This record gives sequence, structure tokens and C-alpha cells, in this order.
Amino acid sequence: MSNTSKNKAPARYELVMNQLMEAAERLFAQKGVAGTSLQELAEAVGLTRTGIYHYVKGKDEMLETLVRGFTLETARDLERLAAEDSASAMDRLREGVTNMACKVAQHPQRFRLLLTSEGAFPEALAKQYRTARKRTLAALTDLVAQSIREGSCRAVNDEMAAFSLLGVCNWVAFWYPHGEKTSNLTPEQLSSQLTAIALEGLVAGRDASGAGGVAHMIGLLREDIDRLEGMITAE
Repeated sequence: MSNTSKNKAPARYELVMNQLMEAAERLFAQKGVAGTSLQELAEAVGLTRTGIYHYVKGKDEMLETLVRGFTLETARDLERLAAEDSASAMDRLREGVTNMACKVAQHPQRFRLLLTSEGAFPEALAKQYRTARKRTLAALTDLVAQSIREGSCRAVNDEMAAFSLLGVCNWVAFWYPHGEKTSNLTPEQLSSQLTAIALEGLVAGRDASGAGGVAHMIGLLREDIDRLEGMITAE
């Protein structure tokens, strides 16, 4: 679709693109990428075979949208957080993990499709996908390492911790929203709670003799006071 057409009807374009991606999720999962035709995708959203070309050039572009929407955006978000210094490393790590989990929870089927369709990617896209995954791991590892240095995270293997956090987020796609006690949670609620659980094993203890010392203890006490004030206000 031309830029002019997008500017004239951005809402219509976004609506149809979302419908196309949902149709692709369903049909690719049922028939595979190679077994799904553009004609089937067009019919699934009420477009003609020629009409679909106003939105996508082909299946490769739809796969690229999947990669860009998850892997590339996640890598950029984590790299941005790793480069910032406006908040503590642990707060930035928490934000990054929450964002990852929320993105997967919002589109679990789309994320599963991304994982299972890698073999169908054109070589250029496959290379882009692998590079983005490496960038994601590197940025997440950096955030863990920064948290260790500031004393808010236990002295663990930073890359192993990053792999563990990635695994927690990725697996959301395979059980949410089907859990008996989790289906009523919004993606935002789920990602917040999941991040709290995932980071619990990394948060440093409150021994003032450890990394961070008295300054770290004061920071923890301030966090407790803020949390207590929030509870009192809520009541």
C-alpha cells in the first residue's frame, strides 16, 4: 500500500493489517506457511487476490512483520533500557522483562507461530531474526550484569539469568490464557506478576555487609516506605 493511501486511511489500514495477521496466524498454524496461499489469506479477510497487494507484497512480508513486531522491537526496547541511567538497573531490568512477557501474552498464537515458522523464513529474514535474538540476549545479559554491579541482584551468572528470564517470557505463549486460574488476568496483570516471580530469585538479600552496603539498604527501606504509603492510600 502506498504512503499516500496509508495517510488517507490509517485506521482502515491498521484494521485490515491486524485482520490479515490474525488470519495468517490461524492459517499458517493449520496448513503451514508453504501450504497457505495468498488467495486464502485474502478471502479470510474479505479481500480479492489483487486487493491484498494494497496491504502486503506477499507471505514473506507478513513473516517479516512477525519478526519486526516481536524480535526486533524487543531487542531495541532492551537495548534502550540497558543504555539508560535514569533509573536503577533492577528497575530497568524489571521493565524490560515485563514488556517482553506482556507482548507475548497479548499475542500468544502469533509468538508461537514465530517460533515454529523459523524454518520457513527466507535466508535474509532468518539472518535478521537470529541477529535480533542475539541482540536481545546481549541486552538482557547487560541489564542483569548492571543489576549485579549496583548490588540489587545476586552475584549469579548473568547470561544464565538472562536465558532463564527469556524462557519464562517465551513459555507464556504456550499456557496463557488457558490456565484455570490465569485466564481472567489481563496481559498487563499477568506480566507484572510473572516478572515479580521471575526476579524474586535474583533480587539481592538485605545484608548490609554485601554488595551495595548501607546505601543499598537505605534504598530498599525507601522502597518499602513507598510501597506502604501506596497501600495506605489505596485503603
